[in-house]
Amino acid sequence: MNQKRIALYAILLSLLTGGIILCTVRWKAWFGNPEEPVWQQDTVVYRFHTFSEDSLPTFQVHYEQRGRQTVPVWHDTATPDSLVFIMLGDVHNGIDSLQWEKIYQRHPQVDFYAQLGDFIERGYFYYAQQLVSELEGTPFEALPVVTTPGNHEYRKGIVRRLPSLWYELFPQPKNGPKRFIGTTYFVDFPQLRLIAIDTNGLQRISDYTQVNTWVSQAIQDAGNRFVIVMMHHPVYSSAKGRQNIPVYITFRRILQQADLVFTGHDHTYARRLPFVGINSARKFYRAKESDKNEVVCSERQLYELVTLSRDTLTVETREINSGEQIDYFQL
Repeated sequence: MNQKRIALYAILLSLLTGGIILCTVRWKAWFGNPEEPVWQQDTVVYRFHTFSEDSLPTFQVHYEQRGRQTVPVWHDTATPDSLVFIMLGDVHNGIDSLQWEKIYQRHPQVDFYAQLGDFIERGYFYYAQQLVSELEGTPFEALPVVTTPGNHEYRKGIVRRLPSLWYELFPQPKNGPKRFIGTTYFVDFPQLRLIAIDTNGLQRISDYTQVNTWVSQAIQDAGNRFVIVMMHHPVYSSAKGRQNIPVYITFRRILQQADLVFTGHDHTYARRLPFVGINSARKFYRAKESDKNEVVCSERQLYELVTLSRDTLTVETREINSGEQIDYFQL
């Protein structure tokens, strides 16, 4: 057997082996059984509760005229004098039903929850089904969620693409910039404007300028409300070698005008007001040392309890399993 034939057989064997390994690793993600509750006959039927709906449990919507725009404002009818929500960092399907229950048992007054991207491990329906299964039967199944995609929800390629599955599961408000409808938006409450930014969708220079202009206007138009911004990539990275330079350049100045900016991606906790980086997954990176950070925490699965009462905003950082308080501050 000549050398050329041996080389050809070696290449074919390598390709076959690689294909088998790839299919073994990705089989469930690509070809998992599309059963309820997410899918019925290749159609997504499951929807998370979001503030794009006309009616939500315990919330009533009123419409305010602001210039040429009619803006919905969501009022909490159960506890109108306060607003309480949970902010989660990256999850990666890393919170099980028991942990969801534990969080709610500590804070039964929670009105809704928010999440900073990488809610699921990959943008395939298998992981979406897994998320629904993890939430099923817990009080969080009935709560509205405010979320924006992370890099794990996007399909990788020359051009990153967010699958239609994400939009179908999380039908968010459509008040954002043109190329980011449903992923970059704001939700108004009487005391708060919550702004979500899809940082992973920023792929062209025009994207950065368009979203920067929109965010600037959204902060300016918030009036006397608190302004909280949520985004996947941090402006100031708290983990070594993970600084996103375009995000830093684009948002460093404008987001100083917000009261709080919650970010994920770095799988650590770091507070450098107004910036707070959170991790809610079982995946951890070690925080890098910086004298600019007021509080740093590594290798903990955390969430934020955010409470607005009249003119005071309180933030507690807690460990998911134990409930231990890691950090606390007020604005």
